[in-house]
Formats: sequence, C-alpha cells, structure tokens
Amino acid sequence: MQLTSLITDSECHDILQRHADGIVSAPEARRLIAESLHRSGIAQAVAKEKGGPYGPQMVQDLALEMEELLFQKVMQTEPGGFDLDLGLDASVSGWARNLLRAGHLSMLRNIRTRTTSKMTLVDPSPMRQWQDSSWHASSYVTFHNAAVFDRTDPNHLSQKMEDAADWLRSKTRHLRDSSKLAAQAATVMHAYSVPALVRPQIIERKRLKDLVDSEPGLAHRSIAAMRSLIEGEPYEAIDEGLMALWDDYSFEQIDTITRAAPRVAGVLVDSILADRARPSRTVLRSFRASVRAMGKGRGWSRVAEEICEAFIALEFEAYSSFDTTGADYREERIAGRRIAILKAPDVFARALEFKGQRLGLNESDMYEQLDRLIRSLTDLEVKVPEAA
Repeated sequence: MQLTSLITDSECHDILQRHADGIVSAPEARRLIAESLHRSGIAQAVAKEKGGPYGPQMVQDLALEMEELLFQKVMQTEPGGFDLDLGLDASVSGWARNLLRAGHLSMLRNIRTRTTSKMTLVDPSPMRQWQDSSWHASSYVTFHNAAVFDRTDPNHLSQKMEDAADWLRSKTRHLRDSSKLAAQAATVMHAYSVPALVRPQIIERKRLKDLVDSEPGLAHRSIAAMRSLIEGEPYEAIDEGLMALWDDYSFEQIDTITRAAPRVAGVLVDSILADRARPSRTVLRSFRASVRAMGKGRGWSRVAEEICEAFIALEFEAYSSFDTTGADYREERIAGRRIAILKAPDVFARALEFKGQRLGLNESDMYEQLDRLIRSLTDLEVKVPEAA
C-alpha cells in the first residue's frame, strides 16, 4: 500500500502543479485527483481497516460510502472540501485516509439505518459471491449505489429509488425465475433511467450466457471496458459480443452503470441473455391474433401459426415456471422447443415469400416486428405514483 500511496501522491502533485501553473483548470484538477484517488483503492483499504470486524459485506458497503464521500470532498469548493493550494505541500493520499478514518463511524451508522429500512432493487437469492476477493453483492449494495449516484438532484433520485423498490416488492411475490429476473431488470432500468440492452439471437445468447455464468463479474467488466474504449483509455480485452450488448447506451448511461455496484450490470446482462418467461395462454392467443392480422390470403393463418411457434421457441422458455405437470411432460415440451428452433429458418423463409404478409421485407425486420408485438403484451413496466 505504501508504494500505491507514493504513486498516487506523485500523480496528484503533478496535477496540482499544472493547476498552479495555469495549465489545468480548478474543476479539471479536482476531477483528475478524484480519478487518481479512485484508482488508488484507498477507500477499499480503509474500509477493510474499519469494517473488518463487521464482516465482508459491511466492508463492501463501507467502501461504497467512502468512495462517495471522497469524491464529494475532492469536488467540493466550499470550506471543508479539498484545498487545491494546500495540496501541493501535503500528501493527498494521507489527507484522503484521514478523512475516511474520521468519518467511518458515521458511515457505519448510515449503512445500518438504510439496511434495515430500504427495500432491495435486486433480489439477493441468485447473487454470486466472490469469496476470494471479499466482494459480496447484496440487496443493499445495489439500492445504495442507485440512491447516492445522482449528485445533481439526490432528492429526486432517492424518491425514484423508493418508488422502484416499492414496485419490485409488489411484484416479487407473484413472479418466479425468468419473470422475477425481468422485474429486477425493469426496476434497475427505471431507477437508473437506462434502456434494455441489445438482445442477441438465441445461439449468440447461449454462447454469451455460458461466458457470463463461468466468470462472475464479467458483465460489469464488459461495460467498464466499453467506457474505457470510448474514453480512449487502455481497456481489458472482452468478448466483442458481450461488449455489443451495450451498443444502445449513451456514454452517460454507460458511465452511470459502470460506477454502480457490479450486480447492477449483472442483472441487466443476465436478463437480456435469459430465455424470457413463458407467456400465459391469454397472451399467446392475443399474440397469434396480432400476427394473423399482419397478413391476408389463402394459407396465411397456417403460416402465421408456424411463425408464432418458431418465434416463441426462439425467445421463451419451453414451459412456465408455474407449470405443475410431471417431468415427462416437461421433457416433451423441451424437445418440442428444440424442433421448433431447428425449423425456424425455413419457417421465416416461407413467411417472407408469402405475398400477403406485412411483417417485414427481410428476416431481421420480421423478427423485430414479432418482438414488438409480443413485448406490447408481456413487457414489465415500473408504474409508480409520480408517473401516474
């Protein structure tokens, strides 16, 4: 840690000297110092010092609090914040450690208070735990990160977190497996004001899911790499398909999710790569009726039925999580889904040749149109009082 402190102090001294020489503005100097302190890992080191007796989860939560405090104090221009002039003659890393050590008891109290009173944004049951690195993603970590991120309007965002958490709590009792994961993702998207990720086709989804499942933390590393790539900084070599999931995100959105707890990116990626929860019979009937309405002519009803079967097989589970039938019947449904997936290319080719169809001019257009139709019937939307 001593070597890290020396490197950090050297970096910060250089930044402060350039500011004193008029080369770097005060806001830019503060931003660069905040980034240097973030890279140094000082917050994590002090959190281990002060949170160790309380267990690894508290260390993680405390580190998040300390990171936030450190950023605020470095960026603060009013009395009590970091003094750019005095920083030239002192150790910046020493100042940071003293600040965090002095405030750790207050931060511990804040964590305990919120842990007992806040609802989770992400269900803790499927969470991975990294024992070796002492990272334990918890329901609180995700909520806390969301609640403190927006430094421009924290009161508004705090209410947004509360609304999203209340919505998820109302849904969780009635959902299982993929539908619960979809609700978690919808909550995170609402809370952070970000869209869904780009959803790959089934073969690519399965490939990427195998990668993510075999390497905890890969989802968050992929968006961190995307952020570094955009910034023109060195970045970790991550599978291109995984990085492409974030293509619809603006830089601001990428930055937001990168700074959030790793589980936030994990939920978004897990949800977009998972088979979607099988719709109810009522929804499937409505979907089939919508597809039939997108064409006319002799034989279209049969073609429309085949299209629906193929698309549902490509996107959704073979059977509902609420299905109470025996294992033999479930295996039959799984086998039927595999057959439908294999037949899908021929089905789409025949549909495209049908003169009376209005689903699209190519397979990609047709798939997107089918997706829009089913999403209008199945997508979960966070509905909160402020949006009413």
